[in-house]
Amino acid sequence: MPGVAEEIRVEEMSGHDPEVAAMLVDLTLEEQEHYSHPRETREEVESRLRVEPTFTGENHLLIARDVLGHAIGVCWVVLFDPGTGLEGEIAELYVRPEVRGGGVARRLVSEAIALLRGRNASFASVWTRDGNRAALAAYLAAGFAPTEQAVLTWLPLPRR
Repeated sequence: MPGVAEEIRVEEMSGHDPEVAAMLVDLTLEEQEHYSHPRETREEVESRLRVEPTFTGENHLLIARDVLGHAIGVCWVVLFDPGTGLEGEIAELYVRPEVRGGGVARRLVSEAIALLRGRNASFASVWTRDGNRAALAAYLAAGFAPTEQAVLTWLPLPRR
């Protein structure tokens, strides 16, 4: 419809809106047809969808320690519910250079997966460089896989 954008107003939602909830359910149902993950029914989507202007999250720092109790690795897991069900992200994974290659990263990521499963997270993501072979190996071993979606990022850089 040409010209529709000029005739609308955009506002921020401030309370529950059944029309918005219905659109998000429709979006979820339409989009799941493009991916190989398990399908949900309309009722399942509606039961977990909470469209609210705010949401909360949690930080979980999983620490690997050596026999003397010194921290040798960290896995930072973020849990949040934007209204579509509990999601997770491995925000950071770091292992001290002197112990790399000894399975610390895999153990930390395995514990992160246990946390996600224990909390019934419906989705989890991780970001890393293509060239970070050790991190990729740890994530792939834990069950992460390349996504079927295009991931784009926006950075607050000066316009070019």
